[in-house]
Amino acid sequence: MMYWKSWILSWREAMKMKLVIELLSDLSTTAGETYNSLVDSDVVYDKYGIPYISAKRIKGCIREAALEMCELGIIEKSRYEKIFGEAGYQSSEFWISNAYIRDYEKTVNDLTAFEGELTTPQNVLAQYAYTRTQTAVDQKTKVADENSLRTIRVVRKGLIFEADCGINHREDEEIFRNAVSLVKHMGMARTRGLGLVNVHLEEENEKEYKHVLFSSNDLHERNKISYTIRLKSALICKSETGNQAETEDYIAGGKVLGLIAGAIEQTAYRKMMTEENIVVSNAYIKCGSTRCIPGRASWQKEKDQSFDSNGKMMIFDMLYDPDFGERQMTSSGIDYITEDQKVMTVDTEISYHHQRPEDKSIGRATGNEDGSSFYQLSSISAGQTFGGYIYAGKEAAEKIIAAVGALKHVRMGYGKSSEFGEVDFTLDSVEAVCDEKEQDIEKDAVITVLSDLILYNKQGILTAEPEVLKQYLSDLLGISDLEIRNPFFNFDTVGGFNVTWKRRKPVFHAIGKGSAFILHSGCGFDMNILKNRFIGERTAEGYGEISAEKFLQGKDSLEGKLCVVKESGKTDHLRSDGSTGIIFSLLEDDFRKRAESCIREKAKECTNDIKVRYGANASVLNAAVAKIRVLFRTEKSYGDIVKQVREIEEEKKKQICIEILENVKPENIAHETEQTIRQTYGIEFHSSMDKDAQYRFMYRSYIIDLKQCVKILQKEQDR
Repeated sequence: MMYWKSWILSWREAMKMKLVIELLSDLSTTAGETYNSLVDSDVVYDKYGIPYISAKRIKGCIREAALEMCELGIIEKSRYEKIFGEAGYQSSEFWISNAYIRDYEKTVNDLTAFEGELTTPQNVLAQYAYTRTQTAVDQKTKVADENSLRTIRVVRKGLIFEADCGINHREDEEIFRNAVSLVKHMGMARTRGLGLVNVHLEEENEKEYKHVLFSSNDLHERNKISYTIRLKSALICKSETGNQAETEDYIAGGKVLGLIAGAIEQTAYRKMMTEENIVVSNAYIKCGSTRCIPGRASWQKEKDQSFDSNGKMMIFDMLYDPDFGERQMTSSGIDYITEDQKVMTVDTEISYHHQRPEDKSIGRATGNEDGSSFYQLSSISAGQTFGGYIYAGKEAAEKIIAAVGALKHVRMGYGKSSEFGEVDFTLDSVEAVCDEKEQDIEKDAVITVLSDLILYNKQGILTAEPEVLKQYLSDLLGISDLEIRNPFFNFDTVGGFNVTWKRRKPVFHAIGKGSAFILHSGCGFDMNILKNRFIGERTAEGYGEISAEKFLQGKDSLEGKLCVVKESGKTDHLRSDGSTGIIFSLLEDDFRKRAESCIREKAKECTNDIKVRYGANASVLNAAVAKIRVLFRTEKSYGDIVKQVREIEEEKKKQICIEILENVKPENIAHETEQTIRQTYGIEFHSSMDKDAQYRFMYRSYIIDLKQCVKILQKEQDR
């Protein structure tokens, strides 16, 4: 048991900290994409509109600071490479998450509790960021270059961001802290006043993690352990061809097996895998607490058909040769489905990144052959839940439970040392797998391939031929007259990259998940043999999972028709004023917009009324507006400006000015706007502006609108 103790000590040695970033100036963390053409360079923000600082950017800044320490001889190159890793081969000794605003989770809770037009991403983003314009100057003429005007969005200074981070060995802590303390700038335009930051580390008490939700006393001789993976950040599951620009929409069993392998001492893991029959299935998206399975390739729908207003759609299972008349049919496009026909789709996202040149004096990626590059990463979006199963004997299950139970902060997948791969991994429940069951003899069964099938023919060559699959099934069932009827096969490419050997794995074709066919035998076969079954090669990694169900005939077949339901992600939201102030800030912005809109309409009405009532031309009205504009600069309240207007000697001018002031009373507009907001959103709201502030805000807008109306009137008179 010594290896268990040494492994647990290594985890205790690992440290978790909080990295705090205070913005001392505005920050531009470019996203590589923009919301619309009005912004040339946008900031990175999440689906709620809350900006964040990418972990890759933070990690790059810390790494650059450490590289300077290395070049100055403060730390050895070997220590530098040990802590920060080697590109392409060696992972870093520390990990870091995206940096989010302080109280991020509370802010998200407030926003989701108030879902609606008010909390659109662009409205939320406006609370934390604004746009700035800049141009380039010709050094010879000293004037702006043509077409050089650019608009960039920046995050407001004063905001505080926090990121979770950790380092595996305490002896590296001092170097890591020193590197962090040297980071003074982030983002673009660092030489133009942007990106000045104060970065420091704070100790954080390691919280208690509970990864195993049942006791080892519940284990049986052969076990089926249910596991769940909840994505706390985006997760990259490289495609089987090893392409990081694409991600699979599931978590391969091999990745979960790798997580377990990393938690067990290497010798003990090899012994366990050699002596025990362990299988880890793929983790597929979950609908509630139910693990979905891939949709069948045999499912088809009418061309251009979609889900109706109730989220339902009729599809046809071509295994049953349904009668669909002269309608044109196409693939159903169903990725995953539950046993009760609820359709699920995995959400993915693309993020854009760049790598600076080897010459760090160049502050940006150039795209030239200088070590710099632009690239994109595809990942499974955070907030989704995946589930699968681990099949193991009692002794192996005990080791797995002990290893997983000792885990702390779990990260997996590509890029797990930066912004990707933070997950909550739990072993949820266990049930017995009984191989001795009463026979269930059937002559026909529907077989669905739930994970890619890897097959070897008699010559030891990898193949995806159905005849080889039939031979595997014949050997499993002990039946010689098997037939594969009405097959609908997908074919996938399997490959990958071996990090240990730094070599690509062989690339070959396999029968893909979702493939379906009818298995027939004249003498019948035992259906129970096919339950909880993995066939083919590399089954320990989750390959070769199949399911079997009876082939329905007669009325039970429903003529091959199946009604599926699209699972809705909508939830009931309660109205709340929140605990972080974000809702009040959004309401305050909405108050200003509604008040300005109301004032704009009143300015138009006032101009038209004065023109009709007094027969005033544009010059007279312009003089009245100019007088109010002068008084606005000197008078601090609405009452004061009214008092000054009443002292105007010229009667007509005075009457027009009074008419203008009576048209917009700040207190009345504020009351009406607050009432509209309360009726619209169902929440109590009072603007934080006092009466004088309301006057300054409203009359600044009012005077601008009046001037515009006078210009329009002047143009009408000049025609």
